[in-house]
Amino acid sequence: MNSFLRSVRFELNKIISMRLWWIICVIALGFQPLSALIAARSYLKIGLDATPETQPGLVSALPSLDYLGFELAPFGVLLMIVFGGVIGGSEYLHHQLRTTLLCQSSRVKVFGAKVLAVAVCALFISSIAVYLTISVMHLTLGDQGLHPIFLSPIAWQYIGYVVLDWILLTILSFGLGMVFKNAIVPLAFLIPQVYNLGLYLAQKWEWGIYLPVAAGNLLFASPTDPFEHDPLKGVVILLLWVIVALSTSYYTFIRSDVGGKY
Repeated sequence: MNSFLRSVRFELNKIISMRLWWIICVIALGFQPLSALIAARSYLKIGLDATPETQPGLVSALPSLDYLGFELAPFGVLLMIVFGGVIGGSEYLHHQLRTTLLCQSSRVKVFGAKVLAVAVCALFISSIAVYLTISVMHLTLGDQGLHPIFLSPIAWQYIGYVVLDWILLTILSFGLGMVFKNAIVPLAFLIPQVYNLGLYLAQKWEWGIYLPVAAGNLLFASPTDPFEHDPLKGVVILLLWVIVALSTSYYTFIRSDVGGKY
């Protein structure tokens, strides 16, 4: 157990020492709340009761206060996909595996430590970034918004859903990066889904909802979104993607020869 915890600590230190980690933290914890500030000011300008009839530029009516701010979640999803994919794809670079296995010979423990370290980092970023985003949104709305610290039970529930979505997509991207030994494949597969491709496919074909990003959207869909709020279905689909990706990456990891190229 102690050796596994040492491996987790080693993987955490390795991630934190990467420039990517700090870039993701700055953007997620800085730009994400800033975007909430800008969005809240625009909502105040048009009115929280605005509809497509009163504001032709709106695609749909604004959701109720409990759901405001969660429409900004896809940007954070993009960051976490990049984070997980780059971390997973970099594992086979610069003889990192050889160095790691000299310290911990059990590949099972090393793989488990890598996954757990990525999950912990994703939990740290997502929980703070999502809460700050929603808090800044309602702080800017002032008397028209929720309490910026205590929020509401529904808002807290949705914060949990978004955090879970970000963590699972991070781990999925990490697993795909390890399978293909680069970050290109997970980014090419997942990022287009963030930019409306997943929503378009889900609306056009039934199978589109089983794509990971579209499934993740089911976790925090608001009543005004064009897709239903079905967190159980979304979590199950995402977990299946994660299990397949991690199982495949685990098999690849334990079979890799680190004596030469890696």
